Amino acid sequence: MMLRLRLMRSSKSARDAVVRIERSVCSGPTDTRNGGVVVLESLMVLLILVIAIMAIVEWSIIMITQQGVTSAATEGARVAARSVFDVDRATDTGKAVKAILAAHGITDSNLLIEINDSAAETVQVTVTVPFDSTGIPNLLSTFGFDPFSPLRSFSVTSVCWED
Repeated sequence: MMLRLRLMRSSKSARDAVVRIERSVCSGPTDTRNGGVVVLESLMVLLILVIAIMAIVEWSIIMITQQGVTSAATEGARVAARSVFDVDRATDTGKAVKAILAAHGITDSNLLIEINDSAAETVQVTVTVPFDSTGIPNLLSTFGFDPFSPLRSFSVTSVCWED
């Protein structure tokens, strides 16, 4: 906002001078033809920001799911390494893995749990969860991106020493 001072003199004398402040708003150019370009550029920037936010949200959900599968594999290896079981090694390990995955909202429809105890004094548990069982929304497919095409399943292997 620009202020302009104007000295107004009355016809009587110089001592009756009155200073008035007029406000004049600085306005932009009177050419309004650039308005459409500004709207178009704003929409393009907004689209890029929306895609970036959706990618961040989707990546965060993927990382949380990966952490859940990792926790399930770790707990499965811990249960499989025990020397005493409620039923047997495979059943107890499966229950422990499924309980952890259920806490993360992962269904066990196509869940694969492999127990390998061939190495001396160690148990290796591999948990593989197909992407379809996780319930992760594919938000970026709306914009033509498919970040899950190379990633069809989460697979984590955990090793634990036997008791």
